[in-house]
Amino acid sequence: MTKTPDILKVSGVMLDNRFQKFLFHLTSILTTWFPKGGAWFFNTFIPPIGGNKLLIRHINQKNLKIVQSVKKFERILVIPDIHIGDAILAQGGLKVFKDFFPDARVDFIVKKAVASLFEGNPNISNLYPVFNGVVFPSESDLENVKRIAAENNYDLCYNCSPFFENESLFPKGQKILNYVTIVPQIIRNEIDQAGNSHIAFTCYDFAYHYLSTQHKIQRNEKYTGVPLTLSDKAIEDAEAFLTDNHISKNKPILFLNPDTASIFTRIPHRDQIAILKKMTSLDVSILLGVGYTAKNIETELLEKMTPEEKSKITIVPATVSLEAYGALIDFADVFISGDTGPAHMAAARKVSKSGKFQFRNKTFVITIFGATPPRLSGYDSTDPLYFGANQDVISKTYVSESPCRNITCVNKMAKTCKKVRCYEFLKTDIISSDIQNYLRSLTFPSN
Repeated sequence: MTKTPDILKVSGVMLDNRFQKFLFHLTSILTTWFPKGGAWFFNTFIPPIGGNKLLIRHINQKNLKIVQSVKKFERILVIPDIHIGDAILAQGGLKVFKDFFPDARVDFIVKKAVASLFEGNPNISNLYPVFNGVVFPSESDLENVKRIAAENNYDLCYNCSPFFENESLFPKGQKILNYVTIVPQIIRNEIDQAGNSHIAFTCYDFAYHYLSTQHKIQRNEKYTGVPLTLSDKAIEDAEAFLTDNHISKNKPILFLNPDTASIFTRIPHRDQIAILKKMTSLDVSILLGVGYTAKNIETELLEKMTPEEKSKITIVPATVSLEAYGALIDFADVFISGDTGPAHMAAARKVSKSGKFQFRNKTFVITIFGATPPRLSGYDSTDPLYFGANQDVISKTYVSESPCRNITCVNKMAKTCKKVRCYEFLKTDIISSDIQNYLRSLTFPSN
């Protein structure tokens, strides 16, 4: 029986999850006691090692040999991580292989609960909705990867997850291109303040870099990001929700997602309250998501609102399906979130599965960052160092000032800082002002 892979691969080194937790716990202790000094230490000594140019060159040569050794590209398996956001972002890996090999079979493995968001994507030949893990892959997740790889005789497996690195999961001699080996290059990008490091972009560009040395691209269209395919029912449910709650499309709709999987990426209550109070002073309707990790966070926020402010806020309950949630985002003029799956749903381009519906794709996506590196998963069309949301309007990322933010914060699930300083100095007045300026640029039909 295959063991659950509690591991993390960093710059080619496999870390047992127990050691990983111990290591990141130590980094958390250091930055708790010495926030500025600890951050300086980690940011000074880790990047030059992890982003070493010789290491990058070695990895590039190794990956190029793997791709060159693939005799044909007829069957390809793309394996994302088990979380919703990671699966959305990994769709860039589907597109790159279809761009080079339009007739190839490109399969995709996803979590059962989110499969509906990918059904109908023309870049997916076979969708396997089998994952059921929560934070890490479960035993059955491992067995399913092993089974699917063994049954289909793939020419190449494009592995975009750090948790399926065990070669015993794949048939002997299986060609595997591991996206996680891009980590040193991303670290180098941060050192040099250059390059595009966003996961949605690099999942595409990483494979493109190696394929283009040997093959001619067949669909040479600009890559602008990933899609979110939604059914007619999802659209109907979203429209019904707006109607039932008397939310007019003739004035701005703002959507705030208050929750994230980690406290280190969750916008603090005080800042969410400040933004909400600014927004309720405007002639707008506000949709407020519910908490899944931070249970009842929406109720706690509402308790800080006056009756007049509450009248402009509508809770989007957990009973709204994931697909309908995605369709509801498209009706919003502004979507605000920390670093989490719904932010990537908002940034993705909404596509109708049936082709009967034309989505707006005009949502101003705002991502607000605490611990995690913003260039990896934040969206900002106004900054050349960032990747913009796949929408027809601007997107912006806001990063809170923090005395202890450092390279180890990338692993938010393993950090154990007793005091959360990630959002110590978030300038909510600037965020609110930018939202108001954007809303002034919009026009709506008269009632």
